[in-house]
Amino acid sequence: MALFEGYERRVDKINAALKEYGINSIEECRDITLAAGIDCDKIVRETQL
Repeated sequence: MALFEGYERRVDKINAALKEYGINSIEECRDITLAAGIDCDKIVRETQL
């Protein structure tokens, strides 16, 4: 299941950018931001209303 629209064509570039910062996956990125008190999913959904 795709995490967002266009996932299949974007995932390689996203993962490459994450690796530059020592982050191994989108899921790890989510965990890091949640631990910092930032809920990106919630922000995006609220913005799209």
